[in-house]
Amino acid sequence: MPSNTSSLKALYLQRSKHANYQLVHPMVAQLLGDTSDLPAGKLEAERQAYFDRALPLLGASVLDIGSNTGYFSFGALHGGAQHVTCFEGNQEHAAFVAHCAEQAGVADRLTMNACYFDFLAPIEQTFDVTFCLNVLHHLGDDFGDRSISMEAAREQMLKGLRHMAGMTRWLVLQLGFNWKGDVACPLFEGGEKAALIDFVAQGVGDSWTIEEVTVPNPVSRVYEPISEDNLPRNNAIGEFMNRPLFKLRSRLLA
Repeated sequence: MPSNTSSLKALYLQRSKHANYQLVHPMVAQLLGDTSDLPAGKLEAERQAYFDRALPLLGASVLDIGSNTGYFSFGALHGGAQHVTCFEGNQEHAAFVAHCAEQAGVADRLTMNACYFDFLAPIEQTFDVTFCLNVLHHLGDDFGDRSISMEAAREQMLKGLRHMAGMTRWLVLQLGFNWKGDVACPLFEGGEKAALIDFVAQGVGDSWTIEEVTVPNPVSRVYEPISEDNLPRNNAIGEFMNRPLFKLRSRLLA
């Protein structure tokens, strides 16, 4: 197990498809020493700030699907979660999170499953809060049946989300606009936020109540409720900042 700064950072920097993508959480940064050469991330701090004010993290059981290098797992622990269960199919990322939890003294509050999450598996455990951030649009790519068609993948995404309403009381969801991250395979007409929001609202409305949809303010970067002003696509700020963030409450779990 890595036990020093250089070995932890080397593990973080190992090249893979989704490597060097996520900001490191301050709880982890103190283990790595100088982090000035590490990625600036994709609004992790801003999203975590929203989660801290919008979600009941204190004392919660949390599921983090596709935890990458653990920003939101450690963010939940820092916010007072009792326990975080992680699923991460990238073996290097999974090892990094597990080793950092050990070094930070929180291994007893974090369980790492070094595999992809099965969205349709029988429910054996329920959670208070679940993070599913920028995972589902990789169905048929990073996980699932690679021979699946895009339309079948869209339906399976919704089926998985509906199934999860029996697993977690709160779900924060974020989806990319393109299937498998491929701009040649748009999931939503014109890459419009309205089309993505309609996909979720119409597809899982029987299982979930949409409590709030937010997007980042392009100037302050703070996540703000969707409105007539920020609903239109803004190509000037890039694809990621156009992705809505959904706060969903289960209709099946009290």
